[in-house]
Order: sequence, then C-alpha cells, then structure tokens
Amino acid sequence: MKFKIFQIAFLLSFSCASAQLNDSIFIPTNQIYYQQLNRIWDNPIQFSNQEFSDFTETELSAVVKDLNMKRTQTAEESNEFGFTTQGIFNISNKLRLLGSFDYQFITEKNLGFNLTNGRTEDQFVLNPHYLFVPKKANWETQNYHIKGGLSYTIWKGLELGATIDYKNQSSFRKSDPRPEINTADYSGKIFGGYRLGKHQLSIFGGLGRKTETYDIMSVNEFINAPANPEYYVRFSSGYGRLIYFPSYSNYSYRTIDRNFGGGYAFENQKNFFNINFSYSKAMQNLYGHTGEVNNSTTGDTFFKESLEKMKYRLVNYKTDANYWFKGETMDFMSNVNFQSITGDNYNISELGQNYRMTLDRLASANHFLLRDGRKIKFGTTLETVYHDFSAIDLLGVTYKYVKSLNINVKFNKDIFYRDNQKVNLEIGAMSYFPLSESLAYTPASSNTLLYDHVIKNDHEFDRTSKLGPQLGLQFYQKVTLKTDLKIFTNFATLFPLSNELKQNTDYNGNPNLYFSAGISLFY
Repeated sequence: MKFKIFQIAFLLSFSCASAQLNDSIFIPTNQIYYQQLNRIWDNPIQFSNQEFSDFTETELSAVVKDLNMKRTQTAEESNEFGFTTQGIFNISNKLRLLGSFDYQFITEKNLGFNLTNGRTEDQFVLNPHYLFVPKKANWETQNYHIKGGLSYTIWKGLELGATIDYKNQSSFRKSDPRPEINTADYSGKIFGGYRLGKHQLSIFGGLGRKTETYDIMSVNEFINAPANPEYYVRFSSGYGRLIYFPSYSNYSYRTIDRNFGGGYAFENQKNFFNINFSYSKAMQNLYGHTGEVNNSTTGDTFFKESLEKMKYRLVNYKTDANYWFKGETMDFMSNVNFQSITGDNYNISELGQNYRMTLDRLASANHFLLRDGRKIKFGTTLETVYHDFSAIDLLGVTYKYVKSLNINVKFNKDIFYRDNQKVNLEIGAMSYFPLSESLAYTPASSNTLLYDHVIKNDHEFDRTSKLGPQLGLQFYQKVTLKTDLKIFTNFATLFPLSNELKQNTDYNGNPNLYFSAGISLFY
C-alpha cells in the first residue's frame, strides 16, 4: 500500500515541477491522441524526440455492462468503479518520465461454468486448464495496476529506456464453491537505441512473472459430490475434455514470460514512422496440492517441481507499425498490427498433449483529425480487426475455427467551443462479421456437459453477425490557468443481425448495453 501511495505522490510532484513544451501535443485535447500515449509505452525511446506537453490526468469513472448476448464463461452483468492517474513528465530535453496508477472495483452477476479470473468476453476460449462448476454466482474483484517508464539520451544519439509494470488482483466468488484468487504480475523491459539524423534503430528485452493462487474454501465432501451436479467441481483439460484433478482445495499457476525484439523509427518535422518486431514465449505451470503435510504447513500451495500437474506454452510473434502526419491544422495517424500466437498444453502425468490453439490477428486503425488550435473541427476513426482462430483437442473431442472481421467507425467534433469551455460529440458503430467457421465434436464419454453448455453456445455466438451504435459526449471546462475539467459519458449497444442465436441457444433476444461515465482533472 505504501508503494501505491508513493507512486501517486511521484506522479503529482513531477507534474508540478516540469516545464511546458512549446508547440507540443497536449494529449487530452482529443481522445484520438490517447492512441499515441499507449504506443509510447511499447518503445519509449522511439518517441523521445516527439514533443508532448506535460500533463497529469486524474479520473474517477464507472462502467456498467448488461450482456444478454455473450459467451458462457462471462458474467451477465458487471459494474466497475475506477480511479486512475497518469501522465507525461518532461524533466529535461534528455529525460522523459511516464507513469500511471489504476484501481478498479468490479462486481459481476450470474457467472457460471468458471472458477477462474479469466473471462471470455474478449477472448474465444479460456486457457485449457481450469476448474468449474455449472452453478451461476456473483463475483467481486479488485485490481491494482502500476506502470512506470522513462527515456533518456545518454550521449549524442545513444538512448536508453525502461518500463516496469505491476498488477495485483484479488477475486472471489460469493457463493459455494467459493474460490479466493490472488494474482501478482510483475514485468519489465529495457530499451537501447542509437539515433543518427532522422533515423533510429533500437533493441529491447523483457521478463515477466505472474503467480495465481486459488483457495476453494467451501468445497467439502457433501457439496463436492456428483449428487450435487450444479455445485460439483470439475476439471477441464484441453477443450471439452473432463478429467480427474487430485487437488480441489488449493492449486496455483506460475507463468514466466520472456520477450525480446527490435525497432526502427524515422521522423522529420511533420512525419513520424516507427515499426517494432517482437517475440515472446510464456510458460504457465499448474501446481496442485493434495493436502499432505509439508514443512509443518498443511493445505498450502507450493511451487515445487514435484507438484506440477500441467503446462501451457504461449508463443507470440508480433509486428506493429505506426505512421503519424502532423500538419498545421490536421493530424493523420495510421497503425497496422499483426500477431501470430500459438498455444499448446502438456499433461505431466499422461506425458502428452491434448490441446493446441492458434490465433492470427491483423488489425489496422486510421485516425484523421482536423483542428483549429485546440478546437476539433472534425475527427474520424476507422478500425478493423481480422481474426483467424482455431482450437483443437488433440484426442479428437473438439475442433473449432472461426475467421471473423470487426469494424469500428467513429466520428467526433467539438459542437460547442470557447477558449475556456467546449463540448465534444462522438458517434459511431461497431460491428462483427464471421467470414467462415466450423465446429466438430466427437464425444469422448457420456459426459457432454462442456459441449452442451459452453462450447456449443460460444460457437453460436461466434458465428453470429452483430452491430451496435455508439454515442459519447465530453464536456471540457478550464478551471484555472493550468487546470482543466472533463466530464464524459458514453453509451453503446450491440445486437445480432439474425434470429439464429435466439433459436439455437437460450439467448433472450435483448441487446447488450454498455454505459460509462466519469470526471477527470488535467493539471
């Protein structure tokens, strides 16, 4: 807790001490500029010559989701309350600091077939090793996320940079069987580069460690029995295969992630281009504790080789290219991102694999901004994402693939503007279209629980075209010479474009609803 308080004080103190750059980009001017802020974190030294104004943003927000149309292992409703502070601090011409602190308190309603802290709202399937019960229940989660970064010019064109990232999560399910899940995720990267004129070459490498400990406190012989099918704890290995798992009271995951890569950047007065190539390999080990006494401690989870049950390996190749044109009255930003991810598991007791996942993801985002000083006359965003996903149980139980296209279009404009006050309106639409899909299932036993309630339902969701309008309103008010206030609200909905989902699942026919609102201070 002391570290979190120190981080906030760190951000606030530097925001007061740093000098404002002339003719630089003030990121809070418009939501499109936040795209560039996110990319600075990917490789800070590539942006060291880009002029961004100092700013600190402190925000309180709330997000409400009503998900009538969803994959099974995601809650039907969620409420999120958050506090965020972040900023850029130009200490000198040679040194720039980045920092952020984010806290979230999340409540979820009616989440079934899932005893993990993973959700399928933003991914096709969960990782292949997890416990679950059919019974739906409510959850509570708290997230803490701290990031820090810097770029520093050592001598002439030689530059160094670094980022650190710490996430802490605590989740628990509010009815039996009740797992308490604690997660600690540490990672860091270092960057080195040399700049010659308008060109820069850089290399980077990183290391991360993530631990998750599960304590299913309320499992006992009376509840955890086949006679109580709604509460009976089961273990999924692969995709649709149920096996016996010897530890239902304590188990844990430990993930080690290693990554490295390189980048190139070009810039002149109006043009900026950068590209990064990276490779990462994450190995997740699952440990189970059978309850024996070890080192005078009973019931604890130990990260010992003898307790390893399963392994899951994720390999990720990523290419990210970004172009930015900065004119007198306009900005154009374009990004292309490609990822090729392969995941495969290993069962130590059986000495073999039974699951493989592949995901190729190609995304592009194009933003155009026409401005008059800090007044936004017109802004557009076009985002497209292509997915080619497959998951296969190598023992012949399940084979699934989906090729799909997401398209997101937005327009925004300052509909009211004064020197000390403005209102920005954003409208748009998000859409999802399956291009091709297939699901094959061969029962390995008489127990088809996961297929009947999870796999089949999720595939019907993935093969359904969807469309939803979006609306956002942001009000800006200058409070003092160096302080601005922003009040914002966003509303979106999503509905299917056919009746097949309602006919083939228990979908109630109502659209998904998303609402967020908040208040921010910039200083």
